[in-house]
Amino acid sequence: MKDRLPEHIEPLRLARTGRELQGLLPLSRMARLADVVDAVTGDVEVELSFDVNSQNKPCVRGHIRTEVGLQCQRCMQDMIWPIDNQFELVVVESEAEAEQLGEDIDVLLVEEQLVSISDLVEDEILLNLPIVPKHKAGTDCANTITSDEMAEDSVEQIIDSAEEAETENEAKENPFAVLAELKNRKD
Repeated sequence: MKDRLPEHIEPLRLARTGRELQGLLPLSRMARLADVVDAVTGDVEVELSFDVNSQNKPCVRGHIRTEVGLQCQRCMQDMIWPIDNQFELVVVESEAEAEQLGEDIDVLLVEEQLVSISDLVEDEILLNLPIVPKHKAGTDCANTITSDEMAEDSVEQIIDSAEEAETENEAKENPFAVLAELKNRKD
């Protein structure tokens, strides 16, 4: 894998020549991502393949892999969100050209010749973030309560249950007490 990717690329030229790029991008280059996630450390593994699709349109196919730090909105603890995404973008030079393709086609609008790889990858990461980040149901959120807290809660529940049972017993009259009283009257 190539270690370093260029900062800017010419997607139309790369598509005509059928080029492939592979490498790492530091997450720290992505300012918009830093505003949205809790931790932007590490790198993004990037694989980009430029080609012409079956409709004879220039396109870029990509695969990105990384992890970002988010805050679980269920337990409010830090969590790692893995991103492993494949995408395909048709390269267009105008909004009119993009509209002709339809809404179900993802496009890369190239208004100038050069496109920032960091911006392209950052867009894909942002599209793959959850609206409301949460641990998987029934897994990690339950583990955020420490065993000491669980033990304290259990002891308090046992004490409360015993006190309730004792109160109920005092409130109820013993049914055999009536028989004992009757027996004492006969004697």
